[in-house]
Amino acid sequence: MINLVGMLTADLILAQVRNRPDFGEEHMVDHMTIRAGALANTLFPLAKLGVKQNVFSILGKDEFGDQIYNELSPMIENDIRRSDTPTMLSVSVVKEGGARYFVTYSGNAYEFTPSLAADIKPFGEAKALMLYGYFLAPAFGPEGALACLEGAKAAGQLTFFDANSAIDGWSEKSRQEIYSFLPYIDYFMPNDEELLKLTGASSEAEAVDMLRRRGARTVVVKRGADGAAAYPPNGPAVRHPGFRVEAYDTTGAGDSFNAGFMYSVLNQADLHRALAFGNALASIVVSRKEDRYPALTEIEEKLEAKLHAN
Repeated sequence: MINLVGMLTADLILAQVRNRPDFGEEHMVDHMTIRAGALANTLFPLAKLGVKQNVFSILGKDEFGDQIYNELSPMIENDIRRSDTPTMLSVSVVKEGGARYFVTYSGNAYEFTPSLAADIKPFGEAKALMLYGYFLAPAFGPEGALACLEGAKAAGQLTFFDANSAIDGWSEKSRQEIYSFLPYIDYFMPNDEELLKLTGASSEAEAVDMLRRRGARTVVVKRGADGAAAYPPNGPAVRHPGFRVEAYDTTGAGDSFNAGFMYSVLNQADLHRALAFGNALASIVVSRKEDRYPALTEIEEKLEAKLHAN
């Protein structure tokens, strides 16, 4: 069992854009998808791997919220809170090759408050807690985040944390909030751009050293097409180069990596295996237009093929 805490969104994906339009221009695409996003990008692959999940989030009582609620409810062990404010919606514009940017309607994001943490009763029933998308829930704040992290640690759980990008451009306030959480996080999981913006460092190694001085334990850095690296508190860095694929839609790639990495860690894998598993899962997800989330056998076959290729 894993406790997942974070925002759920409706994602409108406009894929295979040749060039990003300027203001006043209009470009057409041939591919459009509306699906559950944000925390759901981690929830779906974990469910496909057979992991039981408690999901602490909020959805509006609108059409998008109903659609996502009905899709996710059979996959999770608890119920999702509903609100009268419309569901948060993110528009992802995906360029050919997979690069993308987001424009997000906040919707019910401000109703994701510290009171949600009080609903997380079954701390002791789960092996781990993932706190996802801290900056997608502006009203949750340090009070909510620390309540979750402290509760999980008191219950003997592993803690995983993915903040996403700061919506205020990494102000000093945002940086200090993340720093205050580090002593309670077993696996801090930024991407390479977030890591450098958070710390102001000029290199990955320098950034990790800065985080360690502030109490970080294992720092896992996602590098997109270049794989991922893990920096444990003791011992050398561990790296995995990833898998070369033709990307169709990279939306949720890092979230899928999170799912694979957590699955491996909770199944007693070492860091190299966990990085490889997360990269393999994410590489399959980004390469598919439909039926994005792979079964365990597909991931293992990809890992085996990579091993023999080397």
